[in-house]
Amino acid sequence: MCRLFGLYANVPVNVEFSFFIAETSMADLSRLNPHGWGVAWFDGRGWGLVKEPRPLRESGKAHGIARAVRGLIIISHVRFATVGSESVVNTHPWLYRGVVFAHNGSLDRERLTGLLNPGYEDLEGGTDSEVLHHLIVQEAVNAGDFVEGVKKAVNKINEELIDYTSLNFIASDGRKLYALRYARTSPDYYTLHYLERPRKALNLEKLSPNTAQLIRMKLARGEKAILVASEPLTEEGWLEIPNKHLLIVNEDLTIKSLKID
Repeated sequence: MCRLFGLYANVPVNVEFSFFIAETSMADLSRLNPHGWGVAWFDGRGWGLVKEPRPLRESGKAHGIARAVRGLIIISHVRFATVGSESVVNTHPWLYRGVVFAHNGSLDRERLTGLLNPGYEDLEGGTDSEVLHHLIVQEAVNAGDFVEGVKKAVNKINEELIDYTSLNFIASDGRKLYALRYARTSPDYYTLHYLERPRKALNLEKLSPNTAQLIRMKLARGEKAILVASEPLTEEGWLEIPNKHLLIVNEDLTIKSLKID
């Protein structure tokens, strides 16, 4: 039980608004997901990563980090611990072999670990989510393509009848942003939504003052972005990703949606 957030922008941006100012901010969501928070950002050269095993809303350094981060791609997570202790190594997201990954759901960790090949068992902590990350990277490397890796990982989990609630994740290899919604239980909770900002024909007068001011500033700067989150953070008209679908955001901010059987 966690909440996910990710974005891909045409210029480096920060996450202060989404973390602390939005109508449903990540700090707000950390009230029910208090066991850790993390943010990873790609600035065009490499990844930065900060995470803490404490609530985002109680962090003494999160405000400064949210303002200072400047990323073309950003992935963040607030955690409700189900598998694995409250610790930095168990806090999302992770960076592994060039792929940043954050997950929402729970799986049978022991059986899932049995799907890892030698060379991919170098886990930092004790979560099921990190094992899923390694499995997807493993299958992507073997297939030579991230999307094919996701398909193969999902197929293996289902073929082996491994128990899980949701495989929902947001991930990036520094070139594209990927968001999978794949819920087996509680589909009304294990959701993912996306937003194209600025959205065409958006009536700023109908938005909250904070959101309207943000959009005006971004329009003035020529900023564009695709945002993905477990639930809408603002009232801008987010769209729901259908269950068992993978959303792919390309470098030119075009979007593709694929059904994952």
